[in-house]
Amino acid sequence: MKPLLLFATDLEATAVSALADSVQVAVCGVGAVEAAVGMVDIIERYKPAAVLLCGIAGAYDRQLMIGDVVSVATEQTATLPPVYINKYSATLPLPLKQVVSNTVMAVGAEPAGAEVENMEGAAVFAVCHRYGVPCAEIRAISNYVDDPRELWDIPAALTALAEAIKNIL
Repeated sequence: MKPLLLFATDLEATAVSALADSVQVAVCGVGAVEAAVGMVDIIERYKPAAVLLCGIAGAYDRQLMIGDVVSVATEQTATLPPVYINKYSATLPLPLKQVVSNTVMAVGAEPAGAEVENMEGAAVFAVCHRYGVPCAEIRAISNYVDDPRELWDIPAALTALAEAIKNIL
């Protein structure tokens, strides 16, 4: 069974518009709070056999190029005091470069061993783990963490994301 494809935004979900008839697609919202609340609703509504969170990310690692697509093996909450930082692991293997990601509330958190950052991953993984739903995450690099927004290449990242999703499915 194919996983439910999950996106934070409608814009990111356009990456799979050509596949819309053959896959389930849902949008959970931007940021950890919206993603967690949205994920609970999505699990209750769709009862997915698995979830593949798809979206864009900023890279800490300058060896990653804009448009590279990576699989997040581990998500960690960031910008919290160390005693509250949690880590969550993907439970579905994917044939992509594996990275560690920070889930942040604002752009520019310290890497703390992560290669990329996003705003929803840890929340989605936490909810999937709680409900026993297998999950994985792919991210297309749109920018480097310290880049000003006007340098982000979201169209290139979304094109790469769409291609990666087609190859995985």
